[in-house]
Amino acid sequence: MAPSETLQNRLKVEHHKYATFGLRVLQRHPAVSASLFSKLFLSWCMPLVRRTHQLQMEDIWSLQDINTCEFNTDRFAAEFDKNHSVVWSALRVYGNSFAVTGIWTASTRLLELVGPMVLGQVVASTGDMTHLYQWLFILLVAKLSKAFLASHTILLEETMGIRFVGALKGLLFRKLLSKGTNCRPDGVVELANAYSSDMDALLLGCKAFHNLWIMPIQIAIASAMLYREIGAASFAGMGVIALVMGFSAIVSRRQSSAYRDVATARDDRMQVVKETFGSILIVKLHAWEDRCREKILQRRTTGIETFHLEQLVMTCGRVELEHIWTFMVIAASSIFSFWAGPLFVSTASFATYTVVLELPLTASKVFTSMALFRLLQIPLSDLPMHVTSVLQAQVSLQRILSFLQQPDKPMRPQPPKHHDGPTMVVIENGTFAWDQGEGVAPTLKNVSLTVSRGDLVVVHGKVGSGKSSLCMAILGEMHQTEGTTGVYGSTAYCSQEPWIQQMSVRDNILFGSPFDSRKYTRVVEACGLLPDFGLMAFGDLTEVGSKGRNLSGGQKARISLARACYSDADIVILDAPLAAIDAVVQKQIMTKCVETLLKTRTVILVTHNGDIISSPNVNRLVELDDGGMDFVQVKPSDQLPQVVTEPVGSSTTHYETDDKTRTRTFSASFVSPRLLATHNMWREHFELALSEDTNDEVRAEGHVDTSVYGAFISACGGTSTVVLICVIQSFWQGFQIASDVWLGQWTASSDAAERTTWYMGVYAACCFGSVVMVLCRSIAIATSGLKASRHLFDSMTTSLLGTTMSFYDANPIGRVINRYAQDTASIDTRLPYSFGGLTAMFFAVVGSLLTSLAVVQWFGLLFLPILYLYVRLSQMYLRPSRELSRLKNITNSPVLTYLDEIEHGFSLLRAFGTTYLQQAIDRHAHHVNVNHQMWYAKVAVDMWFETCISLQGTAIVMIVATGLVVFRSALSAGLVGLAFNYVLMADACIVDLVKTYSSLEVGMVAPERVLQYCGLENEDPSAHSTASLTLTKGAISFNKVQFRYKPTSELVLRDLSCDIAGGEKIGIVGRTGAGKSSLTMMLFRMYPLVSGSILLDGRDILTVAKQDLRRHLSIIPQSPVLFKGTLRQYL
Repeated sequence: MAPSETLQNRLKVEHHKYATFGLRVLQRHPAVSASLFSKLFLSWCMPLVRRTHQLQMEDIWSLQDINTCEFNTDRFAAEFDKNHSVVWSALRVYGNSFAVTGIWTASTRLLELVGPMVLGQVVASTGDMTHLYQWLFILLVAKLSKAFLASHTILLEETMGIRFVGALKGLLFRKLLSKGTNCRPDGVVELANAYSSDMDALLLGCKAFHNLWIMPIQIAIASAMLYREIGAASFAGMGVIALVMGFSAIVSRRQSSAYRDVATARDDRMQVVKETFGSILIVKLHAWEDRCREKILQRRTTGIETFHLEQLVMTCGRVELEHIWTFMVIAASSIFSFWAGPLFVSTASFATYTVVLELPLTASKVFTSMALFRLLQIPLSDLPMHVTSVLQAQVSLQRILSFLQQPDKPMRPQPPKHHDGPTMVVIENGTFAWDQGEGVAPTLKNVSLTVSRGDLVVVHGKVGSGKSSLCMAILGEMHQTEGTTGVYGSTAYCSQEPWIQQMSVRDNILFGSPFDSRKYTRVVEACGLLPDFGLMAFGDLTEVGSKGRNLSGGQKARISLARACYSDADIVILDAPLAAIDAVVQKQIMTKCVETLLKTRTVILVTHNGDIISSPNVNRLVELDDGGMDFVQVKPSDQLPQVVTEPVGSSTTHYETDDKTRTRTFSASFVSPRLLATHNMWREHFELALSEDTNDEVRAEGHVDTSVYGAFISACGGTSTVVLICVIQSFWQGFQIASDVWLGQWTASSDAAERTTWYMGVYAACCFGSVVMVLCRSIAIATSGLKASRHLFDSMTTSLLGTTMSFYDANPIGRVINRYAQDTASIDTRLPYSFGGLTAMFFAVVGSLLTSLAVVQWFGLLFLPILYLYVRLSQMYLRPSRELSRLKNITNSPVLTYLDEIEHGFSLLRAFGTTYLQQAIDRHAHHVNVNHQMWYAKVAVDMWFETCISLQGTAIVMIVATGLVVFRSALSAGLVGLAFNYVLMADACIVDLVKTYSSLEVGMVAPERVLQYCGLENEDPSAHSTASLTLTKGAISFNKVQFRYKPTSELVLRDLSCDIAGGEKIGIVGRTGAGKSSLTMMLFRMYPLVSGSILLDGRDILTVAKQDLRRHLSIIPQSPVLFKGTLRQYL
C-alpha cells in the first residue's frame, strides 16, 4: 500500500516521526571545519544568528559523534559496570576535560584581580604616564584574555554536560529495559523527574565543584592584597568573612535538606499527575475530575491557604509547595549574604582602620579596598551557593543511583541438560513468585509443562488462576523459587493489555523489522486489519496517538497480534488477544491467523473461548486453578474438559423482560455486523486522529508576548508587587552609592582626622540601610514567586482537567508531563530570582554609569553609541536564543513521551529479544540527540554573545580608564578612584544584566508554555447554569443523531434513532471498528453531536452539565485502569 501524496509531502518534513522511513539526516556540524579565528570568536554559529525566519529543527546541525547519547552511554556504561559508581565512572570518562575546565576557571578568576591592582596604581600615581600606560596595557590583556577564556570555559562545561547527561539518560534507559517487573519501590526516583530536575541539579553541581577550591584561593589572594592596603585592619574584615562563611555553611546545609524534600514531594506529585493524565478518558467517563484535581493539589498545596508571611512561616505540612517555600526562604538568606557580606566586611575593616588604629584613609586605599571588597562579594556569597549545588547534586545522584541499583530481571534456573529436538519450552516442577524474599506467597506452584515445536497450546482457567503469570514465567519475568525452566527459541508476546507506541500503524506492526510487502499483507489480512486500514485517512501509515488512544480496543488488540505474527519468532505467546474482538472477527482470526499463519510455529494461547478450547487444531490444553495446573491434556483425545461458555458464532443480541425474550430492532444500522458493513453507516469513533496526524506542539514565535509577562506579574501579586520591589531596589542602590560617595568625601575632607567617628557613623548607617533593603527585597521576591507558582499550577491543572477529549487525542502525554516537570520546576525556584537578579543588575548598571558620568562628563558623548551597540547586539542574540530555548523545550517532550511508553511496555520489549531492545535504545538515543542538538546550538549562540558583550565591556573600561589617566592631573584622587571603581563594576554588571535579561527572556518560555495550557477550551462552559439531572426510569432515546469527532472529519453516525425503555438490558454487537464505542462516547458527551438529540427520561442531555450526566451513568471501559493505592480507596 503506497503512501498517499499528502502523506508523502508530510514525510518530506517529518521523517523522524516514521521509523519505517528512517531518521532524518541533519547538517554537518560547522565547528568541525571552522578556522582558528572562527573558533576563537565562536563566529561559526553566526548562520543561526543571521536567520531571518523562525528557526526550525532542520536548521540545527547534528551533534558530533563524540557528543551523541549512544557514544557516551557506551563509554560510561563500560566504566559503570566495573565500579558501580556514577562519580568514578564520570571521572574515568570525562576527567581530563573536567580538569581543563578547572584550570581555565581558576585562570579566569585570577584575572579579575588585575582590575583592583590597576585602580590602585592609577589613583596613587604621581604623574609617571609611561608607568600608567604599562598598567593600562596589562589591564587590556587581562580583560581580553578573560573575555575569551570565560566563554570557552562555559562552552566546554556545557559540552561536557551534554555528554554526561546523554550518558546518564542512556544508562537509566538501559536500566529501565533490564530491571525487574516489580512495582517501583518507595524512595526510587520518578524517571520523568530524573530526566529533568535531577539532571539539572547534577549539572549545577558539576559546574560548582571547581569553585569549592578556586574560591578559597581567590579569597586568600584578595585578603592578602587587602592586607597590603589596610594592614592589620584587614583581620577584622577576615573575621567577618569567617562569620559570613559560617552562616553560609549553615544555609547550604539547610538548603540541601530543603531541596531533598522538594525532590521527594515532586516525585510524589508527578506520579499522581502521570496516573491522572495517562488515564484521562477513564477520569472523564467516571466524572473524577474534581477528585483527581483534589488529589494533585493535596500533594502540591495542602496547608497553604493564603500567602501572608507569618502564615507561610508557620506552615508545617509535608507537601511540595511548602518545601518550595522553605527552599526559597533559605535561598533568600543566601542572597542576603551575597549582598550584605561585603558591606559588613568593609564596615568592619574601615572602622578598625580609622577608629581603632587611628590611621588616615587615603583615596588609593579606600577605592582599592572597595574594589577588593566587591571582588570578595562573589566568592563570599557564591561559595555557600556552590556548596548547596554540590549537596543538591549529591541528593540527585543518590536518587538516580536508587533507580540504577534496582534488581535486574530475575535469572531463572536452567534445566540440567539442553532439550534437543522438537522441545521448545520445558518447565519442571516450577514455583514462581512476583517478589523475591521470605514470606512471599508464590503465584504459580509445582508447574510442569513441555511444549514441542509446532504445538498449539491453549491455557484456560477461571479469573485470577495464573494464566498471565504462566506467560510471564515462560518469558522469564518472574522469580523462580523452585524447579527449572528452559525456553529454546526466539519469542514474541501479545499482552492481555495491548501496548501501542506513538508511531504509524505500520511501524507498530513492523516493530523495527524490515518491510516485506508480501509477508506484511499476509499478516494484516490474517489479523483482520485490512478493513480498518480502509477507514484510516493514511491507511496503515497513519500515526497512532499516545498509548493508542485513537484506536478502538479491538484495533489495538489486532495490531498487537499482528506485531507478534510479523516477528518470525519461534514461540508466540498470546495472552487473551481475542477478548476485545467481536465473535465473527474472532473466529476469522483464529482460522486465518492462529491455525493457518502460525501453523508452523509454537503458539501458547490464553483464552476463555469454548470454541477455541474445543478446536481440533489444539495440541495441548492446560487448565490452571489457583496457581496450580489442574488439568493438562495432550490431544488427540476423546476426553476433554467440559467448559461452560457462550457459543462463539452467535451474533444475535437478546434481553429478557417478563420471562419472555424479545428482539429489539434499531433504525439506521443496528441489525448485524454484515448489514453495518454493507451500508457503511458507522465508523469507529477513534477515526478522529486516524484522519489527521497528531498535532505538532504549538510553539510561540518572536518575543515572549507582553501578555505572558503581564500574566506572570499578575500571578506574582500585580503591579503593586513590582512597584514595591522597585522602590526597595531604588533605596538599596541609593544607600550603596551614597556610601561610596561618602567615602570619597571622607578621603578628600580636611577635617577627616578630627571627625572620624562622624564619617564612620554615616558610612555605617548607609551600609545598614543597604542591608535592610537587601533583606526586604529577598523576602518580597520569595513571597511573590510562591504566589505565582501556586496560581499558575492550579490554573493549568484546572484547565487540563476541564478541557475536551479532542485536546488529548491531539497531544501526547509527554507534553503534559514536560510542563508539570521541567516548566513547573523552573517557575517554582528559578524564575522568581531571575526577575530579582534583573532588577538588581539594572539598578546597579544605571547607578554605576550615572556615577561615572558625574565624574567624567565627556564619557556621555560615547554613552549613546555604546548603548546602541548593546541594544543592537542583544536584539541579534535574543531572537535565536528564544527560538532555540523553545525548540529545546519542545524536543524534550518526545523524550518524556517515549520514556513513558517504554515504562509501560518494557517487559513486552524484552519478550521480543535483544534486537528489539537495541532498537528501543537507538530510538531513545535519537530523541535525546535531537534535544541535545538544540541545547548545544543554544550554548554556542550564548557564548558567542557573551564573548561579544565582554569585548564591548572591555572597550568601555579601556576608554574610561584611558580618559582617567589622560586627565589624571585635572581630577582629584577621590573622583578618579570613584569613577574607576564604578566603571569596573559597570563592566561586570552590564555583562550580568544582559545575561540575566537573556536568561529571563528564555526562562519566560516556561510560564509561556504553562499559560498555553491555562486557557484551554472548557468542555462544559455553561455547567454552572444548568439544572441538575434526576432519573427515575433510565429511558434512553436517540433521535436522528449525527455525530463526528472533529468539524473537519466525516460523519461517524448518520440519522441514528432508537428508543430504549427503562430497565431493559440491551446488547450492542458489531465487528471491531463498527462503532460500538462511538455510541458510548456520544452518550457520555465526550464529543459534541452534529445534529439530533439524545433524551434521558425525556430530558435532552445537552441541557445537563456533563459531570452531572456522567455521575448518573456508569461504564466498564474496554481498558480498565487501577490507580496506585488500596483496593478500598479505588472502590
